[in-house]
Amino acid sequence: MKNFTKILSILFAAVIILSGCSSNKAADSQDRSADEKLALSYVTDYYNGTKKADREKFVDENIHPDLQGKSRVWAKSGASEDQKLKDPKVAESIPYDDGETKGSLVLIQSADDKEMIVLTTENKVYMHFSLQNTAPDTYKEIRDGFKTAK
Repeated sequence: MKNFTKILSILFAAVIILSGCSSNKAADSQDRSADEKLALSYVTDYYNGTKKADREKFVDENIHPDLQGKSRVWAKSGASEDQKLKDPKVAESIPYDDGETKGSLVLIQSADDKEMIVLTTENKVYMHFSLQNTAPDTYKEIRDGFKTAK
Protein backbone atom coordinates (compact mmCIF):
# COMPACT_ATOMS: atom_id res chain seq x y z
CA MET A 1 0.00 0.00 0.00
CA LYS A 2 2.91 2.35 0.74
CA ASN A 3 4.30 1.78 -2.77
CA PHE A 4 0.92 2.52 -4.32
CA THR A 5 0.66 5.79 -2.36
CA LYS A 6 4.21 6.70 -3.31
CA ILE A 7 3.58 6.03 -7.02
CA LEU A 8 0.30 7.93 -6.88
CA SER A 9 2.09 10.90 -5.27
CA ILE A 10 4.78 10.88 -7.98
CA LEU A 11 2.16 10.75 -10.76
CA PHE A 12 0.22 13.59 -9.15
CA ALA A 13 3.39 15.72 -8.92
CA ALA A 14 4.22 14.97 -12.56
CA VAL A 15 0.74 16.06 -13.67
CA ILE A 16 1.09 19.32 -11.73
CA ILE A 17 4.51 20.02 -13.25
CA LEU A 18 3.37 19.23 -16.79
CA SER A 19 0.22 21.32 -16.52
CA GLY A 20 2.33 24.19 -15.20
CA CYS A 21 4.53 24.01 -18.31
CA SER A 22 1.60 24.14 -20.69
CA SER A 23 0.03 27.06 -18.84
CA ASN A 24 3.31 28.97 -19.21
CA LYS A 25 2.99 28.71 -22.98
CA ALA A 26 -0.57 29.99 -22.76
CA ALA A 27 0.59 32.84 -20.53
CA ASP A 28 3.32 33.72 -23.05
CA SER A 29 0.77 34.11 -25.81
CA GLN A 30 -1.49 36.17 -23.52
CA ASP A 31 1.41 38.48 -22.68
CA ARG A 32 1.82 39.46 -26.32
CA SER A 33 0.64 42.87 -27.47
CA ALA A 34 -2.14 43.14 -30.03
CA ASP A 35 0.43 44.17 -32.67
CA GLU A 36 2.59 41.14 -31.90
CA LYS A 37 -0.40 38.80 -32.13
CA LEU A 38 -1.42 40.42 -35.42
CA ALA A 39 2.09 40.12 -36.87
CA LEU A 40 2.34 36.46 -35.87
CA SER A 41 -1.09 35.82 -37.37
CA TYR A 42 0.09 37.53 -40.56
CA VAL A 43 2.92 35.02 -40.85
CA THR A 44 0.97 31.91 -39.83
CA ASP A 45 -2.41 32.61 -41.46
CA TYR A 46 -1.53 34.74 -44.46
CA TYR A 47 2.11 34.26 -45.42
CA ASN A 48 2.38 30.58 -44.44
CA GLY A 49 -1.32 29.88 -45.03
CA THR A 50 -2.21 26.93 -47.21
CA LYS A 51 -5.77 27.89 -48.16
CA LYS A 52 -6.47 30.72 -50.59
CA ALA A 53 -9.81 31.51 -48.91
CA ASP A 54 -8.13 31.91 -45.52
CA ARG A 55 -5.47 34.22 -46.98
CA GLU A 56 -8.16 36.32 -48.68
CA LYS A 57 -10.16 36.52 -45.44
CA PHE A 58 -7.02 37.70 -43.64
CA VAL A 59 -6.60 40.45 -46.24
CA ASP A 60 -10.18 41.64 -45.76
CA GLU A 61 -9.94 41.69 -41.98
CA ASN A 62 -6.32 42.49 -41.15
CA ILE A 63 -4.47 44.22 -44.00
CA HIS A 64 -4.41 48.02 -44.10
CA PRO A 65 -6.85 49.30 -46.77
CA ASP A 66 -4.01 51.03 -48.67
CA LEU A 67 -2.44 47.64 -49.44
CA GLN A 68 -5.40 45.30 -49.72
CA GLY A 69 -5.35 45.24 -53.54
CA LYS A 70 -1.73 44.15 -53.78
CA SER A 71 -2.23 41.70 -50.89
CA ARG A 72 -5.25 40.10 -52.59
CA VAL A 73 -3.18 39.45 -55.72
CA TRP A 74 -0.46 37.77 -53.65
CA ALA A 75 -3.07 35.80 -51.64
CA LYS A 76 -4.10 33.96 -54.80
CA SER A 77 -0.82 32.06 -54.96
CA GLY A 78 0.75 32.37 -51.50
CA ALA A 79 4.33 31.66 -50.50
CA SER A 80 6.18 28.68 -51.86
CA GLU A 81 7.22 26.03 -49.36
CA ASP A 82 10.85 27.19 -49.35
CA GLN A 83 9.76 30.78 -48.55
CA LYS A 84 7.59 29.87 -45.55
CA LEU A 85 8.82 30.43 -41.99
CA LYS A 86 8.92 27.20 -40.02
CA ASP A 87 7.47 27.48 -36.50
CA PRO A 88 7.48 31.32 -36.39
CA LYS A 89 7.77 33.12 -33.05
CA VAL A 90 7.69 36.76 -32.01
CA ALA A 91 11.24 37.71 -31.04
CA GLU A 92 10.77 41.40 -30.30
CA SER A 93 8.73 44.47 -31.17
CA ILE A 94 9.61 48.14 -31.22
CA PRO A 95 7.51 51.28 -31.72
CA TYR A 96 7.45 52.85 -35.18
CA ASP A 97 6.82 56.52 -35.93
CA ASP A 98 7.92 58.22 -39.15
CA GLY A 99 5.92 61.39 -38.51
CA GLU A 100 2.96 60.24 -40.61
CA THR A 101 2.57 56.62 -39.56
CA LYS A 102 2.62 55.28 -36.02
CA GLY A 103 2.64 51.61 -35.19
CA SER A 104 4.96 48.75 -34.38
CA LEU A 105 7.72 46.83 -36.08
CA VAL A 106 7.53 43.19 -35.01
CA LEU A 107 10.45 40.82 -35.56
CA ILE A 108 9.32 37.28 -36.30
CA GLN A 109 11.97 34.55 -36.29
CA SER A 110 11.59 30.95 -37.37
CA ALA A 111 13.06 27.59 -36.49
CA ASP A 112 14.75 27.48 -39.91
CA ASP A 113 16.71 30.72 -39.26
CA LYS A 114 14.48 32.89 -41.44
CA GLU A 115 13.01 36.11 -40.17
CA MET A 116 10.54 38.76 -41.16
CA ILE A 117 9.74 42.21 -39.81
CA VAL A 118 6.05 43.12 -39.90
CA LEU A 119 4.92 46.75 -39.77
CA THR A 120 1.54 47.22 -38.13
CA THR A 121 -0.44 50.46 -37.93
CA GLU A 122 -4.04 51.26 -37.02
CA ASN A 123 -4.51 47.64 -35.85
CA LYS A 124 -3.74 46.40 -39.38
CA VAL A 125 -0.71 44.94 -41.13
CA TYR A 126 0.82 47.53 -43.42
CA MET A 127 3.73 45.58 -44.91
CA HIS A 128 6.54 43.19 -44.15
CA PHE A 129 10.27 43.31 -44.70
CA SER A 130 12.47 40.30 -45.35
CA LEU A 131 15.67 39.57 -47.20
CA GLN A 132 13.50 38.13 -50.00
CA ASN A 133 11.57 41.35 -50.67
CA THR A 134 13.77 44.16 -49.32
CA ALA A 135 17.14 45.51 -50.43
CA PRO A 136 19.82 44.10 -48.07
CA ASP A 137 20.99 47.56 -46.93
CA THR A 138 17.44 48.67 -46.19
CA TYR A 139 16.65 45.45 -44.36
CA LYS A 140 19.83 45.77 -42.28
CA GLU A 141 18.95 49.36 -41.36
CA ILE A 142 15.48 48.31 -40.17
CA ARG A 143 16.82 45.17 -38.48
CA ASP A 144 19.47 47.15 -36.57
CA GLY A 145 16.65 48.76 -34.56
CA PHE A 146 16.05 45.48 -32.75
CA LYS A 147 18.12 44.29 -29.78
CA THR A 148 17.52 40.64 -30.61
CA ALA A 149 20.67 39.13 -32.04
CA LYS A 150 20.64 37.39 -35.39
